[in-house]
Amino acid sequence: MNKNAQLQTVDQTLKGAVLALGSYVANKYNVDPQIIALSLPVAAGLMAWISTLMGNKNTACLFVEKDTDNK
Repeated sequence: MNKNAQLQTVDQTLKGAVLALGSYVANKYNVDPQIIALSLPVAAGLMAWISTLMGNKNTACLFVEKDTDNK
């Protein structure tokens, strides 16, 4: 398997785990389920945006190196 593909898999798994943990904690503290459901896409979007700032812009992956091409 391509190294970038492996890193992408790890990245997406980590982000999914963060979303699941956030949902679990919110449910544990009796947050309204509608609020939880509405916050998941927002949290996923924020994580993708942070990934484009810190990692590779094209893949929104934290672990894949940034592109050095200035086309």
